Amino acid sequence: MEDPRLCSLETFWQPLQTAKQRVLLLDYDGTLAPFRQKRDKAFPYPGVSEILEKIQQSGKTRLIIVSGRNIKDVISLLGLEQLPEIWGGHGFERLLPDTTLQRKKIPATCSLNLQKAFLWARKHGYENNCEQKTSSLAFHWRGLKEEIIEQLQKKVGTAWKPLTEGQRLEIHPFDGGLELRCAGIDKGDTIKQILDECAQDTIIAYLGDDLTDEDAFKALKGKGLSVLVRDTHRETLADCWLTPPGELLDFLHNWFRSSTKI
Repeated sequence: MEDPRLCSLETFWQPLQTAKQRVLLLDYDGTLAPFRQKRDKAFPYPGVSEILEKIQQSGKTRLIIVSGRNIKDVISLLGLEQLPEIWGGHGFERLLPDTTLQRKKIPATCSLNLQKAFLWARKHGYENNCEQKTSSLAFHWRGLKEEIIEQLQKKVGTAWKPLTEGQRLEIHPFDGGLELRCAGIDKGDTIKQILDECAQDTIIAYLGDDLTDEDAFKALKGKGLSVLVRDTHRETLADCWLTPPGELLDFLHNWFRSSTKI
């Protein structure tokens, strides 16, 4: 089996130099920033904000952040002077560079059942494990012992399952927890919409780390470059694998150089 680290990025940079349109899509947690148990302290790896600022200010790339977080949380952590386009909640909300904010509508029953899920968590003492979003509820267990995680996974899944039956809610695992999410909202749909907005000869890349990014990798297959960003490799639909922060920073600096060369 070919080493996934040996995928040829060299053949990617040449067409990027002469591309009429360039789109760089980036997941946030685990990709641009290390995971933190205190989610409000998950700032980007050193050097990431600086190179993203240069890419954004060059005007040569459509820079897009695609995160499971709410947009306001991404903004506060990124710390960029010139904000890029940001999709939050896996695609539930979208902030355009002109600060226009768009949100999808979700059924009232979804909102009601998400609230029920949170009330269950609070009743059982798990309020601090929960991250409430408009279109989902994420239950985090990163940093806990393996035996506790196994217990929580079973307990939370059992409690949430009735809320999905006959409803437009789905349970999705992610690296460090479970998420109860409105159906039809995922990063794959976000990528498809962005692709529809691009010319066919656009050079596009997506960098992500989590299971939720696999939807994006699948949607981009054969249409752009998909990159898994993780300390360790796993089975993935991505075209290649980079380790953060060193190889991530190398990629971003190469993107900047290639996109501004001409």
